[in-house]
Amino acid sequence: MNPQEAIASSARLQEENRWAEAEATLRTALQAHSEDPNLTAELGLLLCLNGEEDDAAALLDRGAGGMRGSEFVRLLAHHFHCRGLAAKKLKIKDPAAAAGLRTAKSLAAERGVSLEPWPGIRLSACLIVRDEEENLPACLESLKGVADEIVVVDTGSRDATVSVAERYGAKIGHFEWNDDFSAARNHALSLAEGDWALWIDADERLDATSRGPILSGIVRPHFGGYTIPIINYLNEDEAQDQVVHKPCRLFRLVEGARFEGRIHEQIADSLRRKGLPIARMEGAVIHHYGYQASQMRAKDKHRRNLEMLRREVAENPEDGFHWFNLGNAHYTAEKWEESRECCEKAVEYLEPGIPHGQFCYQLWAFALFYLQRYEEALKVCEAADSAGFGGQLIEYARAFALKSLGRAEDALESVRESRSLELGDAETGDRSIEAYKARFLEAQILSTLSETEAAVAAYQEVLQKVPGFTPARLGLSLELKRLGRLEEALAEAEGIVDATENGLIAADLAVLCAKELGRPHDVRRVRERAWTADPDDKSLWWLWVQAVEEAEDWPTAVRAYSEAASRFEPEAGTLINAGRALRSVGKYRLALQCFESAAALEPENANAYLNAADLLYKCENYCDAAQAYKAGVILDESNAEAWFTLGNALYKMGAADAAVLALERALRLEPGHENAAHNLETVKEEIAELAS
Repeated sequence: MNPQEAIASSARLQEENRWAEAEATLRTALQAHSEDPNLTAELGLLLCLNGEEDDAAALLDRGAGGMRGSEFVRLLAHHFHCRGLAAKKLKIKDPAAAAGLRTAKSLAAERGVSLEPWPGIRLSACLIVRDEEENLPACLESLKGVADEIVVVDTGSRDATVSVAERYGAKIGHFEWNDDFSAARNHALSLAEGDWALWIDADERLDATSRGPILSGIVRPHFGGYTIPIINYLNEDEAQDQVVHKPCRLFRLVEGARFEGRIHEQIADSLRRKGLPIARMEGAVIHHYGYQASQMRAKDKHRRNLEMLRREVAENPEDGFHWFNLGNAHYTAEKWEESRECCEKAVEYLEPGIPHGQFCYQLWAFALFYLQRYEEALKVCEAADSAGFGGQLIEYARAFALKSLGRAEDALESVRESRSLELGDAETGDRSIEAYKARFLEAQILSTLSETEAAVAAYQEVLQKVPGFTPARLGLSLELKRLGRLEEALAEAEGIVDATENGLIAADLAVLCAKELGRPHDVRRVRERAWTADPDDKSLWWLWVQAVEEAEDWPTAVRAYSEAASRFEPEAGTLINAGRALRSVGKYRLALQCFESAAALEPENANAYLNAADLLYKCENYCDAAQAYKAGVILDESNAEAWFTLGNALYKMGAADAAVLALERALRLEPGHENAAHNLETVKEEIAELAS
C-alpha cells in the first residue's frame, strides 16, 4: 500500500472509530516508507487524538515537512503550552512538555507556522438554576479545585439560590425563563470568560476523581469537547437502578459553540460543525441525583404528584390507570407497602392487553421483593401469568425472588425465559432489562451455581453492551480469578480501580491477582490508582506507599511521600520513611531534613536520630554521625546495631578508645554480632600497635 492509500485507509478507519486499525495501517506503511513526511505527520496526529502526545512529539522533526505538518506542529505546540500552564498551576515540573514546546516552536519558526492565538486552560463551570438553595452548595463544593470560574444564571428563584451562589464567588446572571433550556444555557456561556466550559446542573456533583481527567482534557485543545458519563441515580442503594448517559459536558468556549434544542439541549453538534472532534473522557464522572428519591422529596415532586394522583383515584376509583400511576409514584418514593396496595388495586381494573399491565404486575412483585416477602412476590408473578400479563418483566421479577429464596436453578430458568422474550413496542417497562440487566442477573446466578465458565461468558456479553457497567466487570474479574486466568482478571479489575462504584473492591482483587502473579510493580500501580480516586484517604495512600516500598520503587516512593506532605498532617514515622526514600534516590540533604523534622516532631523517637546518623556516616560526616548515634542509643539502649554503628563512627573520628566501648556494648547485647566482634578486634590491635 503506497503512502496516499494508507493515509486514505486510515482516515476511513478513524471515521468508523477503529483507532487501533487506523494506527496499524499507518505504522505498516511507514515500515516500507520510513522517511515519508506525510505518513509521519498523519501518524503523529492520530497519536494526539489517542492522547499519546509525548509519543507523537518524537515524530515532529520528520512529520513537520508533511502536507499536514503545519497542523501537526501547531497542535503539539498548543498542547505542550497548555501542559506548561497546568504544571505551573499545580506547582510541578513537566520537563517533557517544556522540551516538546521548545521543539515545536523551533520548527514553527523554521517553517513559518503561526502559533497564534495561544490557547488557555481556564475552566468556567456554567449552571442555570431555579430554587436550588439546597442542592447548589454540594454542587459548587464539588467544583472546588477544578473550575477557575463559576457562572450561575438564575431563571426566577424564590429562595436563597442567588445568595448561595454569591457566597461561593460565582458570577451571577439572570434570565427570564421562556421554556427554552438552550436559550438559558447560551446566556450562561455569554457570561463565561474561561477557555473551556463545564456544563453541570445544581442537582449534580462532579466526582472527586474527575479533577485529574478534566485537567488532562483541557490541556488538549485539539478536541472540541469531551463526553462525560452522567450517572442518574434512581435509588440510593441499588447500583442496578442507574441510568447512564454520556453527553458532551466539557467543551471549548470557541466562537459558535451554542446549545441547540428547546429541551434535551446539546452542544456537540455546533462543535463538530467547526471541525472539532468530541472525545470520551475516561475517569471523570458526574453524579445526577435529580431522579433519586431523596431529591424528589427535596423538590417536593412526590408530594405534588401524590396529591394529584390521590385526587384522581378519589374521583375515579375504578380507573386502573390512575391506581397504577399512584403505585408507580409510591414505588419511586420507595414506599413499598403503599406501592403494593395501589398496584394490587390497579390490577382489578386492568383491561386485556393494556400497555402498562405487565409493568404494573412487575412493580407489585418488586414492591414485595423489597419488603422481603419473596413467596408473595412469586404468587404475584403467577397471578400475572394467569391474567395474561406474563412476559419478560414478570420472568425477570420471578428470577429475583427465586434467587433470594436460594432456588438458584429455578432462578436461572426464569431469567433465561425473560431473555427469550421481548417487550412489545407498545408496552410500558424498563427496556434495559432486555439490553443487559437480565443477562447480568443470569451471570450472578451462574456464579452462585459455580458455573464459572458460563458466568464469564455472561459478564463479557454484558460488558460488550455496557462497557462502563462496573458491577459486571468486577464480577467478570472474580470469575476469571476463580479459573486461574490471573492476567485477564488483573486487567479487568484494574480497569475499574478508579470507578466510583466498586473501585476499592476492584483494587483489592487486582492486588490479589498481581501478588499471585509475582508482580509487585503491578501492585504498586493499582494501589496508586486507587489512592488517586480518593487522594484525601490516608489509608489508601498508605496502601500505595507500602506497595511502592515492597517493589523498591524509590522514585515513586519519593513522589508518594511528597503527596502525603501536601495532604496530611506530618507524623514522625512518615517523615522517617520519606527520608529513607530520599536517601535511596541520592537526595541526601532533603533526607536529612526529614529525619531532623521527625526528631523535632517526636524527640523520643530513636529511629529519627539513627537514620540521620546512618546518612551522615554515609556522607563521611563522622563527627555529626557519632552525635546522632549517641542520641539514638540513649533512647534505645538495647539496640546492638546502633552501638555497632556508633563504634564505627567513633573509630572513623579517631576516638579508638570510645569505639572499643561502643563495640563491646554491642557484643554484650548481641554476642553473635560477627561484624562487631571483627571490628573490635581490629581496633584493639591498632591500639596495641600504637601503644608498643
